Amino acid sequence: MDGYRLVLSESKIIISGLSLLLKQNGVTPIVKSGTIPGYELTLDMDELYVDNLELDKAKKHIKKYLEQINKYR
Repeated sequence: MDGYRLVLSESKIIISGLSLLLKQNGVTPIVKSGTIPGYELTLDMDELYVDNLELDKAKKHIKKYLEQINKYR
């Protein structure tokens, strides 16, 4: 994906929460799902991409989010 950088590959629930947080803070992420179309198979991993132009803005939110998540692991 030209112009976008993969910032996190993680479980669907983690990516969903981070995606919501980024949207609330003015960053528009793209999520690629591990679900295989046409089948009921799920790889349980999603990928979150951020536009290179929004990367600096997103980094601080991503860092804080991951710190919160890692507190409880």
